[in-house]
Amino acid sequence: MNFSLTKTFQKKAQKFCKKDPKLRLELAKQFSLFQQNHKHPSLKIHKLQGKRSRQYAIWITGDLRALGIKDGSEYVFFDLVTHDQY
Repeated sequence: MNFSLTKTFQKKAQKFCKKDPKLRLELAKQFSLFQQNHKHPSLKIHKLQGKRSRQYAIWITGDLRALGIKDGSEYVFFDLVTHDQY
């Protein structure tokens, strides 16, 4: 599955990775899985509800999630948040 990362997402990822350098590997692993099979069980992809009903979340690690929207045949990930933030 094709995907892209917004500049906002990339900046947030850098900020999180400064705090936890191992996170860079987890992000790479999860997005590699997403590219190979976006429905892979370890991604725990799910559509959000309520005011975020057009958005999807994938599990990165612990309580960290990547948020994105589906744009045609591509997902655009725009935010990296903790579970409590969404």
